[in-house]
Parts: sequence; C-alpha cells; structure tokens
Amino acid sequence: MNRTRTKAPPLSLPDGAGAPEWDEGLECWVVADPRLARQVLNHTGFASGTFERSFQLYMTEASREEYRELTEFLRLWFVQTDAPEHAALRRPVQRIMSASYVRSLAPRIEEITEECLDDLVAARPHDVMPTVADGISGKVMAHVVGVGEQPAVLHRWSRALSLFIGAMYRRDHAEGARTAMREMAEALSRATAPAAFPRDTELDRARTTATWAMNLFGGLETTASLLGSVILTALGDKAVWDTVREEREGAVEALVESVLVARPPLRHLGRVVAYDQEIGGSRLAEGDLVLVSLTGDGLLAEGEPDTPATGCPVTGAGAGAPAVSGADEGDGRPEQHLVFGHGPHYCVGAPLARLEAAVLLRRFAKRFPDARLAGEAAVWGPNLSYVGLDHLYVDLGV
Repeated sequence: MNRTRTKAPPLSLPDGAGAPEWDEGLECWVVADPRLARQVLNHTGFASGTFERSFQLYMTEASREEYRELTEFLRLWFVQTDAPEHAALRRPVQRIMSASYVRSLAPRIEEITEECLDDLVAARPHDVMPTVADGISGKVMAHVVGVGEQPAVLHRWSRALSLFIGAMYRRDHAEGARTAMREMAEALSRATAPAAFPRDTELDRARTTATWAMNLFGGLETTASLLGSVILTALGDKAVWDTVREEREGAVEALVESVLVARPPLRHLGRVVAYDQEIGGSRLAEGDLVLVSLTGDGLLAEGEPDTPATGCPVTGAGAGAPAVSGADEGDGRPEQHLVFGHGPHYCVGAPLARLEAAVLLRRFAKRFPDARLAGEAAVWGPNLSYVGLDHLYVDLGV
C-alpha cells in the first residue's frame, strides 16, 4: 500500500447504520449498509487494487513467480487503479461505450437475440442459459470488441478467470486462467476495437490488451446472469409476465431494474484499506481487504438469492425495494441501487447490459407468449459474490 497517500476527511457513519464487521472466515471487513457502502466506494481511504493485495495474501511467493504473466495481466485492468490513473485509462473506453453508441447497437442486438431464440427452439431441453443468456452476451461482446470467437469460447475464458479471481490459492484455477489469458491476448491482437488504442511501446500493448480483456470479461458473466434472471422472474409470476406480454409502457425497463435489485449479478465489490482508520468503532488497518455489499444484505449464503424479484414492475407492488435512492450515475439516469457501483468506478457497460435485457424480454414475449417455467427450472451456480444460473429450463408453449 502507498503510505504517503493523502488522508481524506474520515467517513461518518450514517445514523442507524451498521459499522463494518470483520468476517473471520474470509479474513476481511464487510460493509453491508448501503449508505455506508456508497461512501466507501467513493472515498480515497479505500483503494481499488484488490488483486495486488489478494496475490500477497492468497498466493505463495513461488506461485506468484510461476504465474507472474497472469498476475501482471490482471494488475493492468484499469478497475484496479484509482485517480488520476483510473480516469485517464477509463476515458477512451467510456467514449466508445457512449449512450449514442449503445443505442446504435439496438438493431444488431435484436438480430442476435432472434438468432439465439432460434437456437433455444432447436435445443432439447430448452435451456435458456447456454443458448440465450450466454449466446446473446457472447455475440454482443464479440461484436463490440471485434473478435471472431464463439460465445462458448468467450465464456470459457471468462469463467476460467472468474475461478482464479475467486480462489487464487488453487493451482488448477491459476493454470486455467493463464491459458485463458493467453488465448484472449491472441484473439485481441486481431480484434478491431483494440486496434485504435495505444500500441507504441510494450507497456502500451500490454495495457491495451488488458483493458479490452477486462471489457470482454465484464460484459459476459454478469450480463448472462442478468439475462437468465429476467426470464426466470418474468415467467415466475403471471402478473409480471402479463405486463411484459401486453407491452405495457415502461413495464420491461421497470422489470429489469427490479431484477437488478433483487437478483443482482454481482453481490460485492472489493476494496483495500489505504491507511489506518476507524469507522463507528471498527478499527480498519492499512492493507485490510473490504467487501462492499451492493445489495444491502451483507454476505448471503451460496445459491439462489433470498429476495425474490416478484411483484408488479409497473406499480412496484411486492417488488424488492431499492437499496439506495439518489443521485444520477454514469449514464445520466437516476440510479436507485448500487448494483453497477458508484462514483468514479461506475460500470461503463451498464447501459449495454440494460439494453440487452430489455430487448430479450420483448423478443421472448413476442415469440413465446405462452412460455412457462419447466419443472425444477432453475439451477443456481454456487458462488459467494456472483448470482448466476447454470441452467434455466423452460416450456416454450409452441
């Protein structure tokens, strides 16, 4: 950690909010209260370099040396940096992923969605996750980045990296992630979007590859999770499904937001304590890891999330309440939750994920108005931080 980092004014614990709590099993602090979480995510006393700290804590010195190529690759992801470096590295990506560009993708996303729904019809059984959720997210990101690999390959890379990030101490995960990293780098060397980024020096080339690998990674697993969850939620409640089928104004967008709150694809963001500080009686030491809850629920059990995303998406009746209400975020719209983060690190791909989910709901309802969930439809993948379905079986009613 940087011991010369300038200390910002200390955080003040909101009235009635819980202080950070130490989790003995994970050996980290947990910030569960959404009001405190919003402050932590936007405070210079909490750094973003969680990979670096995790390498130190969870990998042996010999393992760090053996997999140096992999750890250096992950260190260069700009989400692991803070101001001013983060702003400089993020700016060109944010320009590319502008609201106007995302809107221009709508016709292509509709085409991709129809292709994947055709695949769902042909599949036996009809499993939404590999054919539709993985298919749409993979094909959209391949289009955005300009790579030719199929969704199954892209998701294999993404899942290998996810496994390593979640358990860096495991050699098999490190091996899988290193293989994925090398294959990603080779694909990105031929891709169209990275070609416009700096490549003059070895560091430029390494950083450009890491940036676009991070963008590719970010648009795959969490988006696929969201796409599966919106179909599960819509088909799981007749009143909700009726609002979507009847194309009630605003119903689809409201349902997407409801799902983001109740079944967020990512439960936590990591931070590292930048210097010794005290919050509400809890003494946080420099270098401690912090898990910041994006749900307001703290650490949930593995498997299906506790809060069902049900209720009318038009009136909000019965739906999970937003974790935090408040300010405008990165895409200029009022944000009612922390699922896409907060402050300088607000997810640059949020508008794209929302658009993919909305297009899928509309096209699915139009093609399969009599669809319903199959028996034992949802198979959740066990993961502390990610909320994702491994399988979602449906009866298309056709």
